[in-house]
Amino acid sequence: MSLTSFLLGVGICHLLMALLVVWNRARTTHVALDQPLPTRPPTVHVLVPARNEESNIGDCIAALRAQDYPALRIRVIDDHSSDRTLQIIQQHAAEDPRVEPRQAPDLPKGWLGKPHALWSGSRDLTSDYVLFLDADVRLRPHAVRHAVLAALATQAGLVNMVPRLLAASFWERAAQPVIAQILFTFVDPVRVRDSESDFAVGYGPFMFFQRAAYEEIGGHAAVASEVVEDLRLAQRVKQARFPLAYVQGTNTVELRMYDSLRSLIAGWKKNFHIALGGAQWFAPIGALLLLLVYATPPVALLAALAYFAQHGGSAFSSKLLTVAALTYGADWLGRIALRATYGVTLRGVRGLGGALVAYILCASSYQAVMGRPVTWRGRSYPAA
Repeated sequence: MSLTSFLLGVGICHLLMALLVVWNRARTTHVALDQPLPTRPPTVHVLVPARNEESNIGDCIAALRAQDYPALRIRVIDDHSSDRTLQIIQQHAAEDPRVEPRQAPDLPKGWLGKPHALWSGSRDLTSDYVLFLDADVRLRPHAVRHAVLAALATQAGLVNMVPRLLAASFWERAAQPVIAQILFTFVDPVRVRDSESDFAVGYGPFMFFQRAAYEEIGGHAAVASEVVEDLRLAQRVKQARFPLAYVQGTNTVELRMYDSLRSLIAGWKKNFHIALGGAQWFAPIGALLLLLVYATPPVALLAALAYFAQHGGSAFSSKLLTVAALTYGADWLGRIALRATYGVTLRGVRGLGGALVAYILCASSYQAVMGRPVTWRGRSYPAA
C-alpha cells in the first residue's frame, strides 16, 4: 500500500465515523420538553451515592434542588467519606426538606461500593420512578421532567439519557472526544431499543428506572460484585423484557467524568476491563488502530508541509500535501459532527488523545490478564 493510499484510508475512516455519528444522532429517541405532565405527576426519588465527593456533591444537590419537577425527593448516601462530603450533604438537608442524608452501612463481603450504597438506599422506596445519579453529573432545571416524559412516552423500564460530555483540562480535551467518537459511532440506538436484540447500553451516571422494573430485575443486589454495574443492569432490563429507552439528553444532562489525568486513566481502565471481557487479545489491535486513526492526520500534515517546503517543485510533494490536507480535514469533520450532535468540545490534541486511550486500553488488558485487582476511589476489587 502506498503512503497516499494509506492516508486516504485514514481520511475515509474519519469521514465514515462523522457520518455514523450524525446518523446515530438522528435515530436516537427525541422527546419534546414542551409536553404537559399528567395531572398527577409520577413521583420520582433521586438517589446519589457519594464517596469523597466534596468537590462535586454541593453543585450536584444544588442542581437537583433547582429542578422544575414538582413530585421530587432527593436521597444522598454518604459512602464512608473521609472528606467534607457528609457535612455538605447535611447542610443542604437543613435548607431543603426534600433532601435526605443517609449513611451507607459497612461494605459486606461480595459487594462493591457503589452497588451496595445504592442498594442500601433504595430498600424502602415507594416512588413511581427512581433516578440513580452520580455526583459528577450536572442537571439543567428540566432534566428530571425530561426523563419522566421520556419514560411515559416509551414505557421503558430504564431510560438512558445520552449526556453531554464535558472536558475542561488538557488531557480531558485530548482523550474524552476520542472515546465519545468511538461510543457514538458504534452504539446503534435502534439495537438498544429493539426488544429482540440482546444489545444493551447503560449510562451509569444517570439511570432512570421504573421502580417496579428495578425491583423485578433484582436491583443492585443482582450486580453486587460487578465493576461496571450499569451495563449489567441494562442487560437485565432487556432480559426481563422491559423496554430500554435511548434518549437524547445533551440539552439536559451534563457529565464531567474525570477531572485529572490520574482519575481519567483509572476510570477508563476500570471501564475497558469490563468492555473487553473475554476479548483481551483485541487490546493491542485496538490500540494500534487508535494510534493510526487519530495520530496520523496531524503528523501526516506536518510531515507533508515539511516535505513540500523542501521539494516544492515535485509532483509527489504536491500530491502528498493534498492528500494529507484532505485527511486532516476529514478528522475535523469528525470533530464538527461530534460538536453539532452531542456537544463535544472542538478543542483538544486528538493525536495525543488517541495515544493516551491506546495506552489505557493496553494497561487495562494487561491488568486483567495478570489478574491484578481493579482500584477505584480508594478501594481494590478482584480482577475477575
